[in-house]
Amino acid sequence: MSKMVKMSEFEKIEQIAKNGTSLYDLKDQLRDYVYAASNKAFEKGDADRDAVADAAGIEKRREYIKECFTEAIGGFPEPSKDLSVKITETRRFDGYKVENIIYTPRDNVYVTANMYIPDNITGKTGAVIFVCGHWEKGKHAEEYQVVCRYLVKAGLIVFAHDPIGQGERVSYINTDPPVNWGVDEHDYAGFQCIAAGKSIARYFVHDTMRALDYLVSRPEVDPEKIGITGNSGGGTQSSLMMLADSGRLAAAAPATFIMNRKYYMKTGQAQDREQIWHGLTARGVDHEDIILSMAPKPVLILGVVHDFFPIEATEKTYRRCRRFWEIYGKRDCLERFYDDCDHHYTRKMAQKSAQFFAKHLLGTEVGEIDGTGIEAVDEKLLLCTPTGQVMTSIEGARAVYDEINAELPGLLGKRAGKTKEDAVNFLRGRIYKNRTAPDAYFLKRWLSETSAGELRAEGYLWMAQEDIINTALVFTNKEDAGKRLPATVAVWSGGTYNLAEHAEFITDTCNRRRAAIVLDLTGTGMTTQRALNGTDPLAFYGVMFKLNDDLLWLDDSLTALRTYDLLRFIDILERGDMFDADNIEVYSHGRYSVYADIAGFIDGRIKKVISRDPLTSYREFIKTKFYERSEISSVIMPGLLEYTDLDDMTES
Repeated sequence: MSKMVKMSEFEKIEQIAKNGTSLYDLKDQLRDYVYAASNKAFEKGDADRDAVADAAGIEKRREYIKECFTEAIGGFPEPSKDLSVKITETRRFDGYKVENIIYTPRDNVYVTANMYIPDNITGKTGAVIFVCGHWEKGKHAEEYQVVCRYLVKAGLIVFAHDPIGQGERVSYINTDPPVNWGVDEHDYAGFQCIAAGKSIARYFVHDTMRALDYLVSRPEVDPEKIGITGNSGGGTQSSLMMLADSGRLAAAAPATFIMNRKYYMKTGQAQDREQIWHGLTARGVDHEDIILSMAPKPVLILGVVHDFFPIEATEKTYRRCRRFWEIYGKRDCLERFYDDCDHHYTRKMAQKSAQFFAKHLLGTEVGEIDGTGIEAVDEKLLLCTPTGQVMTSIEGARAVYDEINAELPGLLGKRAGKTKEDAVNFLRGRIYKNRTAPDAYFLKRWLSETSAGELRAEGYLWMAQEDIINTALVFTNKEDAGKRLPATVAVWSGGTYNLAEHAEFITDTCNRRRAAIVLDLTGTGMTTQRALNGTDPLAFYGVMFKLNDDLLWLDDSLTALRTYDLLRFIDILERGDMFDADNIEVYSHGRYSVYADIAGFIDGRIKKVISRDPLTSYREFIKTKFYERSEISSVIMPGLLEYTDLDDMTES
């Protein structure tokens, strides 16, 4: 029997792998694959919109968009029977008052809001919902207070509420490990939503839909004259409402968000979880459809020239959408205004927005608004809770984590009547959808035989798809040279870049007279994607995070893609004569167990799956309030829980 091979021997081979191969440049193939599939879908979406020729076509498209969006976010959560609105304080200022309000869109969910009401209102009048972008202080951030004041000065009622994870609605307070406000919280809870087949966007938009429910009940508000505006994340939320509830909105002014997916994809930037709408690129929906959803109602697209949301994409979307208003003879009702600034809701934009809403909601022409004296007030005057946070002020208050867990039994209940065959068909549909499958064979060696102690190692290139070539290292005992051995295929984070950590497994497998094949799935090891934005490829908001989001837009995922890789490699083993295809095992470590478990569940050629430190189940992941987040975006299969779970698959 061979002795245990020293880790240093494997480290030498790791370095050979890291030096790469001169045969192919494999570092951008995942990006190219994702971009090619996305561009094909973008072209189809453009063609579909170009085919809209009349008002009936616009209405049909609007209904299609709403249906797609509602499905993409997993439908809307169950509303509370009563909004249970509580006005905690009323503050009077020069020319207006502010009511500090708490309302409950869903049971035990509390949203904090400020309602700005101009003095001397007589009868019902127009109102604007202000939705906040990613400022920690939410509704009482200085920038947002100023915008609200401009709108109030134009004579409009304004309702500004805190989004999830900001202002008075931070969900994770003084936690260890820390989960920070805003984007961090949205993604942390957002991935648990994805595992449940939902999107955290459903909670964002529902909060605002329920704010609209409240506004139409107020005696001062004309329910036919309600608009919406907000920038950045607030531009997202404005867009969510335009897609989901355009029928109740009289006008909209989304700011610093409207662009198009093609331009933004090329920036290499990731986005927040509520900004990723699963499958909508595959179904041809883009930012033009956000704007189209409001036609022919008044829409003002607000942007800034120096934004990370490409202003050229904003302009293109505006120009392509003008004809929808022309169809109705209302070209002047679609406007755009750009400020020469970076990513903010500027005073110039606030002034333009105030003039726009005054015209369309109040029927008044407002000239230049004197901004003198329009400054933020002490934020303490706008707080709705005693401690400044819902979670520490209201016993039993629920966050998104609690909401998705409350819905979990109902989700699992959908499995009733579903069989293993149903689960296999679902997974096969996800994994094999739109893949290309050239003949399965090893292409060529990238590494001729080398040694690791008593073991021999050879490196191979293999074709996963038409445009994806992956790599593998085959380890065998030197005593087994030339023999047709059974194979154990191994997948783990880092692949061939991470051999020393798994030295014991490789040695033990070879000592069992098996070939240990360390596989580089797409985007791992020698196929690690080059960074697109200067960060570690595996980091939060790194390139793998971003490319998985692009795949989600395509109704795909890294989980499906990499599981396909693994199954394609089984094809190679089966059709070749190097290994015993009747005795194939798969070994996985850590969260890469997901790929092995799914592959073993749907493919009987895999005789055994061995998982070390696996992700045990999506069910437990959702229930785990504080989870370790490394590579979590790469191992979730949306929709799986409606059919089965990881632990159920390994037991069947």
